[in-house]
Amino acid sequence: MSKYSLTRIIIVFVITFIFSYFLGQSGTLNAAPFTLPEPAKLTYGPLKFAPPQPFRFTLPNGLTVYILENHELPVVKITLIVKSGSMYDPPGKEGVSELTASLMRTGGTLKMTPQVLDETLDYYAANIEPVAALEQTQWSVFALKKDFENVLGIFSQLFQEPLFDDSRLKLGKDLKSEEIRRLPDDPQNWAFKEFNRLLYHGNPRGRLPTLTTIKNIQKSDLVECHRRHYSPGNMIMALSGDIRREAAEKLIRNTFGSWDTKGQIVPVTAPFKSFLPGSYYLVKETPQTVIVTGRPAPPKGSDPYYAFNVIDFALGSGGFRSRIFQEVRTNRGLAYSTGSFYRVRSDYGVFGAYAMTKSTSAPTALQVIKDIIGNVKQDGLIPEEIDGAKKAILNSFIFQFNSPHQIVTQQALLAFDNLPDDFLRQYRQRISSLTSAEILRTAGNILAPEDSITLILGSEAGYRQIKDKYPDFKILLVNYD
Repeated sequence: MSKYSLTRIIIVFVITFIFSYFLGQSGTLNAAPFTLPEPAKLTYGPLKFAPPQPFRFTLPNGLTVYILENHELPVVKITLIVKSGSMYDPPGKEGVSELTASLMRTGGTLKMTPQVLDETLDYYAANIEPVAALEQTQWSVFALKKDFENVLGIFSQLFQEPLFDDSRLKLGKDLKSEEIRRLPDDPQNWAFKEFNRLLYHGNPRGRLPTLTTIKNIQKSDLVECHRRHYSPGNMIMALSGDIRREAAEKLIRNTFGSWDTKGQIVPVTAPFKSFLPGSYYLVKETPQTVIVTGRPAPPKGSDPYYAFNVIDFALGSGGFRSRIFQEVRTNRGLAYSTGSFYRVRSDYGVFGAYAMTKSTSAPTALQVIKDIIGNVKQDGLIPEEIDGAKKAILNSFIFQFNSPHQIVTQQALLAFDNLPDDFLRQYRQRISSLTSAEILRTAGNILAPEDSITLILGSEAGYRQIKDKYPDFKILLVNYD
């Protein structure tokens, strides 16, 4: 008998045995019917949250480093947070912080031309990339364990000896200018950028780059931005990977320890010292309409911050079961995308709601959103909403820490925001202990749909419809030249 035939006989025997076990004399299955329990009725023990604590040290030059070993894969990752962002751009040179970070990566170093830099990183299968945002710039590094020391040396060169190659600078400016020209081609992105500009009116956070400001930027401006912001005392590093803590610390001390430059950052005040509500309409001939409305909200770590997380979740960021989604999209079919958001910093916060809808539905969609926010301001949330929001927030919280690099990066971000080391451990307890009275009080103090910045992007015909219902809306004129 062949090996193949024997295998078939064994399989047939196993299947026959299984059926004979579960079938009774009547020839029907004896097993009881199986039903899945309702998710809302599932019971389980308390969730334990005890992430490992990264090792922390600070170099004499001021660079703070967090390290967490992870030996699952032979790779090493770094996230470096720099106190540099668009809010620090000098007037008339908006875009310089983004170009500085971009050219540090693409413009070569004093020891490596741009082409050699690119080819070397490709050879190591390594990645070094910056992302410049409003208040910080984050650099990410990925390297194989065997190449990490060499890649770290290149990373150090980018920070200590950037070349800012002239040809790469021209290319970077051309690409940024083309991005600005194409901004109206993405209505959703355009609407949110203009909403931010209106929201932060009178504050450096509200300035946007234009073709003129990009043209104004010269190599000397990048050198000055680098000098002011890229110094060890203005950075926090998070490292994880297949490397012993002692070895990682030694490499970082050897690579960055002799770097002793001092930055000269000009402080930027928090926004909303004089918040001015208003209603604006940005004309774009498109069949879709984008609605964004928002106002100041509690800063991260403040007493109202915890209650407002629950409020925002129940209002719109909680997805299908949130009030805005249920009423605007599910019940009324007014929008294909809608919800709320809560952007939070250590010294301020922003709460907003949005909807993407057709032009004829925009007035009704905006009114429904305002009514929902107004109802929560007046009456708070019902117990079922509070309980559901708290459970969802607590259960999803741990997924922010599902990898060692997320854990060590979160710790570095807390330090960057000057928040206490135990903030993450206290967060869950503060959310759990919230009461209906706290949530009602916070909603009453913060929510104010009538005192918000509202921006609608849509067609000229849509503006006439909005104007009939909301006479206060004004046409917003923009110029990116």
